[in-house]
Amino acid sequence: MNRIGLKNPLGLAQIVSQLETSLLDLGYAVHVNSDMRELNNVVQRARGRPVAPMHNFQACDFSNERAFWMSIEDRSGITSGLQSFRCDQIETSLADWCLPYMIGIYMRCRELMIPTHMRSPKDSIAERLKGSLVYQGELWIDRQTKNRKVFEYFTRLGLLLAMMKWNPDAIWALIDEQVALHGHPNRVGYTTVEKGFLQWEWKSEGVSPVEYLVVIERSGLEQMIDSVLTTQSGYQPARPGIRYSLLEGH
Repeated sequence: MNRIGLKNPLGLAQIVSQLETSLLDLGYAVHVNSDMRELNNVVQRARGRPVAPMHNFQACDFSNERAFWMSIEDRSGITSGLQSFRCDQIETSLADWCLPYMIGIYMRCRELMIPTHMRSPKDSIAERLKGSLVYQGELWIDRQTKNRKVFEYFTRLGLLLAMMKWNPDAIWALIDEQVALHGHPNRVGYTTVEKGFLQWEWKSEGVSPVEYLVVIERSGLEQMIDSVLTTQSGYQPARPGIRYSLLEGH
């Protein structure tokens, strides 16, 4: 069951404030919004495509603050980064819930997704994940953004704001093999990377045929806070050459 309170709310607030200040110092203003209709408009303007089905306001129920999205803008007011989060109450397990739900959401958006198999890998972490689970998607940074710290600060800020908003049992996302093998999910905070959670025989554009599941549970989020407060050393930038469209498929 979802624990009611946060272990260290003051520490969480301090780190969130530090991350926003760090982005401002780099020239990027942070905006947070729970209007998912507006997310679709912003994605259309910034990326020239509609929002992915998992964050589509017409296909999903986002009432009662079940989702929010974030953007960063440079000094010219141009959108340079996006990410979106949705919170689902899952009574069975992520392994049982994810695939049929995702196929249904894509069908509502008139997109066909056919999996190669109907079950997650044996002993997948998804088999025990349930309760309040937050999904992160639409993560994108404009390639013109030169400072690689921006991506890491922005991503971590999103994870911690999702923790602050919902105190979830876990946050999860889907990535492709190239990103997984670079180790980038671990550097932004995710503690588990699992190969082949979803595999597609037929998929929509932008979705990887083999998707990796990345997860950080509540204990990992709390350890992240404790670690940063202890070291106060900031965050290491991502290695050059990392593909920035980490979660763009969904």
